[in-house]
Amino acid sequence: MNPKRLFACLLFLALAISPALSAVVYQVKVTNHDGSPGPESIEMAALGHKLKMGVAMAGPNTQGDVIFDGDRKEMVVIDHDSQGYYVIDKATMGQISTQVNAAMAQMEEALKNVPEDQREMMKQMMEKNMPGVGTKAKKPANELKKTGEKATKNGYPCVKYEVWRDGAKTQELWVTNWSNVKGADEMVETFETMASFFNEFREALPNMADGPADDNVFAHMNELNGFPVVTRAFEGGELQSETVLESVTERDMDPDAFEPPSGYKRQTMGMP
Repeated sequence: MNPKRLFACLLFLALAISPALSAVVYQVKVTNHDGSPGPESIEMAALGHKLKMGVAMAGPNTQGDVIFDGDRKEMVVIDHDSQGYYVIDKATMGQISTQVNAAMAQMEEALKNVPEDQREMMKQMMEKNMPGVGTKAKKPANELKKTGEKATKNGYPCVKYEVWRDGAKTQELWVTNWSNVKGADEMVETFETMASFFNEFREALPNMADGPADDNVFAHMNELNGFPVVTRAFEGGELQSETVLESVTERDMDPDAFEPPSGYKRQTMGMP
């Protein structure tokens, strides 16, 4: 057999037997200052155009994963407790937006028939029964400010950014150049695609009382031009949480680790 063909066959066989690929793993520590338990360690793995991050789910002591696929432009939310997963893509955003708008229209129509002195109480009751839907005005837009302040954070040279909304600081970000973080330089496109994804989510659901993308650091990736080493979240002038990049390593991971586990069932995402 031709030596080149033999080498190609052996290479193919090796890849077939050992499908694991080298992923970049970011270890992040989250410290809560609002009375929540902590600190907690969160792992984010990057492989190709995919990002996977462990998250706490809504139930007590339940864990899950969030996987973003930059090629498919979708986010998969996995709940290990229920062995199910949700897919959030452009179609899902449209469906949820339609449901939210319909729910708001029903709420506003129902409030017309309520006496004025009871309207506020009824509105609060209806909003409580329909989480995420509110008749209040849309929240002011975020404003990202580059302060020019520089410092070394956890070994990385950083520049300080702040996020402000309605005259109050909501976030403080210490950002380093992509090239300073292992693997991040190759992941710029994926991080920026994720930023666009969160912005589309916010635009698709402008009437949500508390948009899920409003205070997410990925929403500002296109503007930061770097990787956030330290992220501090504020509410009412008080520090709520601090997220710090602790380490970056390489690890062999099966590409299937970036897909929902076998046997898990896809669930429909929508209004409760």
